[in-house]
Amino acid sequence: MNRPPWDFDYRPVNANAGGDNAWLDDMILASEGPVDPVQLTELLGPLASDLRVEPVLDWHPLFWTRIRAGCAVDRSGCEQRLQNGGVAVRYLASARVGSQRLPPALDLRESLPMRAVQWRARVSSVIHEQASEGRWFVAERGVGVDRQACGTGAGTRLAVIDNDAGEVERLDLDDHVLVGVEVVPRGSSHAAQLVAWAVRAVNAEGGTSGDDFIGIAPDASPRLYSIPKPGSDVFTFPLAIVRAVVDGADVVVCATNVDGQWSPMLDDALELASCLGRNGCGTAVVLPCSRETSSPQGSVHSSLSLAAGDPAADPRVFCVAPSGRDGGWFLWRDRRGRLHPFANRGPALRWLAPGDDVALPFHSPEILAHAESSGASAMAAGVLLLVLGRNPKLTLPEIESVLTSTVRGVEPEIPAGVGALADRHDILPVGRDRDGHNAKHGYGLLHASRACLLVSDPIAFALVSIGEDQAALRWVEIHDEQHALSYSSDLGQWVARVLLADASLRHAACALVRLLRLLALRPERLRDQAVGALLRLVTMLLRDLPRSRQAPPLDASLQQEISALLDRAQRAALDPVTARETEKRMCFLALALWPAADSRLVA
Repeated sequence: MNRPPWDFDYRPVNANAGGDNAWLDDMILASEGPVDPVQLTELLGPLASDLRVEPVLDWHPLFWTRIRAGCAVDRSGCEQRLQNGGVAVRYLASARVGSQRLPPALDLRESLPMRAVQWRARVSSVIHEQASEGRWFVAERGVGVDRQACGTGAGTRLAVIDNDAGEVERLDLDDHVLVGVEVVPRGSSHAAQLVAWAVRAVNAEGGTSGDDFIGIAPDASPRLYSIPKPGSDVFTFPLAIVRAVVDGADVVVCATNVDGQWSPMLDDALELASCLGRNGCGTAVVLPCSRETSSPQGSVHSSLSLAAGDPAADPRVFCVAPSGRDGGWFLWRDRRGRLHPFANRGPALRWLAPGDDVALPFHSPEILAHAESSGASAMAAGVLLLVLGRNPKLTLPEIESVLTSTVRGVEPEIPAGVGALADRHDILPVGRDRDGHNAKHGYGLLHASRACLLVSDPIAFALVSIGEDQAALRWVEIHDEQHALSYSSDLGQWVARVLLADASLRHAACALVRLLRLLALRPERLRDQAVGALLRLVTMLLRDLPRSRQAPPLDASLQQEISALLDRAQRAALDPVTARETEKRMCFLALALWPAADSRLVA
């Protein structure tokens, strides 16, 4: 039987992990409001000996209390006694064992958005960035960072959740927050590497103060949230997400192994992040796809499957897989020269980011090592920070739309000549869905410059949308010099959000730059256009932007700026001579965006 192009050996090993135990000796009570530990002890004391009640979280709308008993107690009986005693119970869940149970939705009507109060943001700095073999992940082969387009992530905040703290002294952390632990192991530098790849590491070994390891978003402000080793409980990971969101994180990344650890508390945490994080715009949560090379029972192939019950498969999470230096799925070569994947596959996978041999942050001279899906998630988090640095008001759906629409497409078939595969089944599926998704690659490899150009400026937005990346970069270079077409960065960011939301206006903007591209190739084509026609298209776009039903809120200062631009365009259109001169200047501007067009004209 022929295999469909979207099919692969989808057999998650962790599919049956966890449960929803009816008897519990260690549980989390999620209540509608604050509770009195003494009252809880009195209500539940008759059910179990050696009852211990410990407040875990008291931050509206989340109220979690840990209850531990000397013996297992009936969960439904506990719920009944608590409710009879006047405690508004949302749910009782195991504190140690995962569960696929979906809790009642949070009531967010009276909840205030979370914003940073004591988390210092950083301003742009002068960075000394040197190309090297191991820093390919920043360049075009990696996530395509162009500093003029992307900036450095200044003004953004990154939370890294992990269970080790080796090498943290080499990080310029805003804070190190302990969640559920008093002492953090320092045997591994895994967490510090994530921070360094996403942001930077200070003064690499053997170097000077100017030898900092520069990551994707070097001026973002990082914090480390240390949790116990996964497997000891299922609530400290969600608790760390909540702490980071409440503190004001723009992006949260966790690459420690939390596979199979879904819980009602994690649902609460992700709901809080997506609805209230980042002042109501939503905090991005990034998780790696991980790697499961075990074979499920009855199979002779590696699982390599992201289970639907894993946290990374949740639709509110940005799930990332590693790419190789060629931009495709990361394959590694064993001692016999055979190729193996380094990542799980699955329907929930979002994007690729570099995971092949990259420079380790704490070594000079440079040492290369596999970043795998952990490093890929950190680098994806860095791209998110760059995008938010360019347009801080983006909502989570807007961020996802931007990143997905600007990815570099990846061919699902493994190129001929790369070498022998250990198992052909490992690189299935071999096709893409109509929306461009493949279970190995998601929608494609993240491209930071395209995404940052798209969100920061409407003309760059249109140019990137039609595939004219170099023209978009040139526009960024010359925009401030074009006084007649000058507009503030705040207005540019707002219009970019309108174009993201409004398909009709997006088409209008793209049609305009396509027309300018034709005129740049043959400027004499302007003679065949009615006087004022090109100017009318610009005026109409300016007129319709604030009238769009999909437009985000527009403050008074931006409304005044649009009105001034519209008035200038309308006055130019009143006189045919002025209108034509304005249109000629637009053609000369187009020549600056497509400099090769002039030489083609001469030829």
